[in-house]
Parts: sequence; structure tokens; C-alpha cells
Amino acid sequence: MAKRAVCISCYNFYDHRVELVLDQLRLKGYQCTYITGDYNHFTRERYHIDYPDSVQVHTVLYRRNVSFARIYSHIRFARDVFRRVEQIDPDFLYVMVPPNSLSRWAAAYKRRHPRVKLALDLYDLWPETFPSEKAKRLAALPFRLWGKMRDSGLAAADRIYPECDLFRQVLGDRLAGKDVRILPLCREAATAQPAPQAPEGEELALCYLGNIGKLADIDAMEALIRQMAALRPVTVHVVGTGETQEQLIAAIERAGARAQHHGIVYDPAQRQRIFDRCHFGLNIMKTSVVVGLTMKSLDYFAGALPILNTIAGDTRQMIARYDAGIEVDREHPEETARQAALMSPERNTAMRQNALRLFEENYSLRRVRQILEDLE
Repeated sequence: MAKRAVCISCYNFYDHRVELVLDQLRLKGYQCTYITGDYNHFTRERYHIDYPDSVQVHTVLYRRNVSFARIYSHIRFARDVFRRVEQIDPDFLYVMVPPNSLSRWAAAYKRRHPRVKLALDLYDLWPETFPSEKAKRLAALPFRLWGKMRDSGLAAADRIYPECDLFRQVLGDRLAGKDVRILPLCREAATAQPAPQAPEGEELALCYLGNIGKLADIDAMEALIRQMAALRPVTVHVVGTGETQEQLIAAIERAGARAQHHGIVYDPAQRQRIFDRCHFGLNIMKTSVVVGLTMKSLDYFAGALPILNTIAGDTRQMIARYDAGIEVDREHPEETARQAALMSPERNTAMRQNALRLFEENYSLRRVRQILEDLE
């Protein structure tokens, strides 16, 4: 009788990651089932996946990111998922967290079925990543209970896959004695060949890619762009949408730059053409956010675009190691602006090549497959 494995992801955000996990488990001889939700967190719409051996669990709708409705939705989802898991009776359980409710239910399942091997994939940390320090102070007890939901799963897991080394450091003693393997975010290589040369012309072109939400530090971007615009003409290509997009575009224009909003760009070739026109990608988030790596930075690197960065941990270390970007000095943005705006084309070209090498050696699908080879 074939061994059975279940992989669970509430959001189906990182489908490449899920596919790599399932492919590796099948290579190990497992009969796999993928369980996910049917509600897109970003678009607030139902969705359907066409993936072999998949089950979509009906998810309770919610409209606001921070709301009792969302908490209830996550708890219901975890309950309904593990009813399915009980029916499947797997030998291996791979659970992507958040939501933290899945970690708590996974721990309870492991207690009832101690023979099952449990792996937790920590692709984000909540409540640590919550952007408001004031909210964390005012709601200290609920936030602590929120974190404990996840931590109960850490205690029960046989193996833990944080997405970056910063997460491992933040969790600290809670991972003591555990089998911990860093499993970074990954994506496919750019389908269009990135341009190896810096863009020509007097204009300094920047790119902001991805969701435009409350985690983005619009004030820091405005301060930096203002200093750059004093040195040469600046255009910011905004690729994406979100609840604070109007604030971002207004801030760019207040800073004396031109904003070109492309909306959401799904076509890889079109996105690459935008990257090829830019000198740097903006990877600037609020200081309260506990993040070591962002999906947008992987997109930049895969597209051979160096970054202007405020993300600590893994990203900061990587751009220093590979010389693939500039660390933003929040206190003295004029220093960062001078480095970026007055950089020679030859130097920018070298950084572009370094960014692509950084991606290929650390965050490509090939690299993550190597990390998952002993998954079992």
C-alpha cells in the first residue's frame, strides 16, 4: 500500500513551492493530496485551481485584513481541513503557515496520530510581521495568543522549514532541538532574457513592484526619491496595485519625480521590458515589519535588477555579499540618493549581473529542489 502525504496551504500563494514539495514527495513514493482554500486573499474573490489530486476547502469570506471575520475564517478553515486529513490518514503532513490556526490544528493531529511525520513551512511570521507597533502594544494579549497558536505546532513538528534565516533567529529558543532547514522563497527564472546593460539616457528609472499596501514605507520612499530628483530626472514605474497605491503615486509626484503606473502586469516578457528600463528596484518596507526576504526582491533579482533595500536579515546580507544593490540609509537618504543617482553605467551593469547570479545561486527552483532532496 502506497504511503500517503498531505500538503496544506490556505492561500495557494507560493504554488511553485507547493509543486516542488509535492514532486519531491512523489519521488519518495508518496501518494499525495494537496489541500487549499478557495478564496483569494488579495482579490477577495473565489478561485479554482486545476491541479492533480487537489482538494479546495470552502473558505469563509472576509473583507478586512484585520478583523474577527478573518480570524473566524482561518479557524473554520483549519477545522475543516483537518476533518479531511482525518479521512485521508496520511503518513506525512506538510503544513504551510500562516495562518497560525493550521499550526495549532496540526499539533493536535500529531498528538492523536504520533506516527505521522509533521513538517511546518514558515513562509511568514505573524504576529511579528504585523506592521503597527502601536497595535501590538494595545493588543498585547491577543497578539501573544496568536503567536502561541503557531508555537504549539513548532513544539510538535518533526522538521521546520523557515523561509529565511531571520525567521530562525526571531524564533530562537522555540526551535531548540528541532530539525530546522532554511527553505527560501523561490520562483522560476525570467522567461525573457534580462538585459545585461544599464539603461541609457539622463533619466534615473526606478521600479516599485507588487502589492501596494500598509507594509510599504511610502514616507521613506518619498524622502529618498526627493533627494534623487534633486540630482537628475527620476521616473518610478509602479507595477501592481493595492490599498495605498494612490498615496504612493502622490508621494512620488510630491518628491519631484514622474510616476508611471502600469497596473498589474502578468506577462513575464512585458514585466521584463519594464525592468530593463530601470536602474533599481524599490524594496523598502516599514521598520516594524519582521521580514528577511520578499517575493518582490526575488522578482527583481531574477530580472537582473539591483535593489534599493531596507529589509534586514537575509536580503541585507545577500546584497552585500553579491554587490547586488544599495542599503538605504533612512537617517541620511541623501547619501543613498547620491550613490544611486550618480552611479556610472558600468557599475550599474555589474550590479545587474550580480543580481541575476544571486538569484540563480540561492532562490531558483533548482536550488530549492536541492534543499528538498531529503524531504521525508
